[in-house]
Amino acid sequence: MTANQVGSRRGRKLSRLAGALALVAATAATAGQFEPPPSYSPAAALGPAWKGASYRVSSPVTSDGFLRHYTVRTGQGDFEVTGDQLMAARLEELAALKKLDEINVASQFGQQAVKTGLSPVLLAGALITNPVGTTRNTIGGVGQFFGGVTSGLNNFGKSRDDPFASVTGQARQKREIASALGIDPYTDFSPLAARLDAVAGAGAAGSLAVAGAFMLTPGVAGLVASNANTASSLGAMVKDYSSAQLMDIDRERLARLGVDRATADRLFANRYFTPVDDTAIVSALESLAGAGDLPALVSTAAGADSRATAYFIRRRIELTAAWRRRYGPIAGFADPDDLRFPVAKTANGLVGVYPIDALAWTPETARVLEGMTAAGRGAKTLAITGTATPLARSRLKALGWTLEERTRL
Repeated sequence: MTANQVGSRRGRKLSRLAGALALVAATAATAGQFEPPPSYSPAAALGPAWKGASYRVSSPVTSDGFLRHYTVRTGQGDFEVTGDQLMAARLEELAALKKLDEINVASQFGQQAVKTGLSPVLLAGALITNPVGTTRNTIGGVGQFFGGVTSGLNNFGKSRDDPFASVTGQARQKREIASALGIDPYTDFSPLAARLDAVAGAGAAGSLAVAGAFMLTPGVAGLVASNANTASSLGAMVKDYSSAQLMDIDRERLARLGVDRATADRLFANRYFTPVDDTAIVSALESLAGAGDLPALVSTAAGADSRATAYFIRRRIELTAAWRRRYGPIAGFADPDDLRFPVAKTANGLVGVYPIDALAWTPETARVLEGMTAAGRGAKTLAITGTATPLARSRLKALGWTLEERTRL
């Protein structure tokens, strides 16, 4: 080995040692300098949305250093919600529940159909209220029906749609209603899930489409069943395809990203994710195609141990995909100590994009951020959807991170 080679190797060792010493120094500086996570009034956390006709959020709204924790009081009981992102979804669901509770199923699914002159006919278990349109959609409708049967057999025992509900048309009705309301048909919010089932069941039994609940007014021409050619977005896919069909579609999409069937099925089997979550994650991962470590990212996500963690993971992957579309390629992801916080590697360094509400410098925050810091060299950017305390900003700066608060991607 030449003298130059020896010197070069010695220089690299010294550089690595200097980096390690800098991290140790930064870590030592944080020791003993922690803070309790802040609490908030419901109005400060949510604005006017903190209460509505059928609910109110209890005070105080606590936090854990990353996410806010809400208790929502309703006529059906109290419900715990973790994180601003999931709380925003829950507020939409509360509004949807109010709309569904205003429906008089017996009258609106019977008398109003007669009053508006609709002449419904059934096609493969799904209502078509436009007989002219039906003749143009027969082939697509039948193909969709048999595709659903095949997917149901392929994923027997794994589908979120009840087999009986699929046969009677109730499952389709439920997806139609959820689509009209802009909510997840597979929601874990039990009062809404029960009401969706009741209204969808009434619609299926009365041979009335979701239009019967929301669009039965004079002058409405009626609905035409969608087919595969119209499924051009997440919302359309969820409305048009059963959960079993979505599994087949998502499994193929993941395979093209290098994710094997066993790993994909582990994700689908995790009931903390809904089929809508799974499809949203797969769509976001397609935007990250070309990045390394995607199979490992899916495998890690499949280990979510709560609904809050699962939704956090979904939003994190969606936000990371949005960051990549705006700012450029992501090379891969560092293996995290915490499955919520894999950090992206770019040509310039590290980027972490997370749905964090209220970042406070707690021992847990320090552990996570110090682990992320050790994952790579170069520039370090942390983008969060919420805000950070002054101490958290100071500690992040000491660790070499540039913080972007209230990120909107």
